Amino acid sequence: MHAFWGYLRNIAMPDDITINKQLDSLFRHEYGKLVALFANKYSPDLIDTIEDAVQESLLKAAKVWAFKEVPENPTAWLYRVVNNQLIDYLRKQNRSVAWEGNAPDMQEETTYTEDKALIDDQLRMIFACCHPSMKPAEQLMLSLKLLCGLSVKEIARALLKNEEATKKAITRAKQKFKTEVGGLDVPKGEALTNRLEEVLQVIYLLFNEGYKATEGPELIRTDLCDEAIRLAFILTNEPSCDRGELKALIAMMLFKAARFPARMDEAGNLLTLADQNRSLYDESYIQWGWQFLQDSSKFDETSVYQLEAAIACYYTIAETYDKTNWRAILDLYNRLIEYKPSPVVLMSRIVVLSKVDGAALALKEMKKLENHIKGNQSFLALKADLLAETGNWPDARLNLQKAISQAQNITERRFLEKKLQGWVGKE
Repeated sequence: MHAFWGYLRNIAMPDDITINKQLDSLFRHEYGKLVALFANKYSPDLIDTIEDAVQESLLKAAKVWAFKEVPENPTAWLYRVVNNQLIDYLRKQNRSVAWEGNAPDMQEETTYTEDKALIDDQLRMIFACCHPSMKPAEQLMLSLKLLCGLSVKEIARALLKNEEATKKAITRAKQKFKTEVGGLDVPKGEALTNRLEEVLQVIYLLFNEGYKATEGPELIRTDLCDEAIRLAFILTNEPSCDRGELKALIAMMLFKAARFPARMDEAGNLLTLADQNRSLYDESYIQWGWQFLQDSSKFDETSVYQLEAAIACYYTIAETYDKTNWRAILDLYNRLIEYKPSPVVLMSRIVVLSKVDGAALALKEMKKLENHIKGNQSFLALKADLLAETGNWPDARLNLQKAISQAQNITERRFLEKKLQGWVGKE
């Protein structure tokens, strides 16, 4: 994909920022729907041609809708343009007979809505992108590309990879997609259980990248978080995906998304949990999250997602920062590290440990991790905070300076720099 979204922004009413954002959001959402629909109706083997046709339809829409009102059913309008392009391509290749009658007749725009058939197409595409022939990194890249409509540049940035290397990796992954996936379908039985775990992991990684963007000017990429939540909700339409892990993952994302309106101030500066205005939290997301968390508990096994959802719940529902139930959260982290002793989880546990048993004990715990993740930006920033709490200001400033030097997200670096300025002169 060329600089597609940037081009759309330039040609779609450049003087109207609001309309620009609306079209950008609409196109990104329609992209994944259309790719899934036509990959299912025709063949995964045509994925490159399908992507080209979808891109061309969106470019045409941007030009037309810049001066005319967006149709009531934009998906139907886009569908007709894409379908016509694909039919023309197949006729030129003398391949149209093979798919004759495959695509539904949608002459009237008003007849095309996001019904169960379209949802099923996206459901099949989710599982196809997570086909076992793909490596985990390839599954994530394909999902970002085909389901979320991200450009190669955006995917490279999200995964902290070189753009050219990312482009080549996506090309290889799409070749596997064309030759090894076969027809799009939802696996059954044990195959579903195995594949679902991979699908949930991809959605989890997608949400986390949006929740705290690794680099760039934005701390939160709500478009990625919204896509992750949308994909998870699509899975709820498949009865065989009715598992505790899915419900817990949705709960976790909803609890965290509920805090988005309070994570930044009006100037775009990061606000810590202690400084957030909790009246801005999205109450409807909290209620939904609570319902999904309760539903997840009806299943026998405790999952990693359930523990993370419960932690997110405690952070979100506390009336004030001081009333946060740190002891309960620490107990949950103690259980979570048994299942998932990742660096992020271990450091998050140390933050909570410092609230329960003090910074000095938390620093001792950090020494156990130092050989593995001592150069990590988050590790250095956390260590700086704990050193500051114990009154060791020189070492605190030194570690914070190292963290700042590694910060790739502009908003986060600005937050750390402001903190360092506040520490100047403290002994």
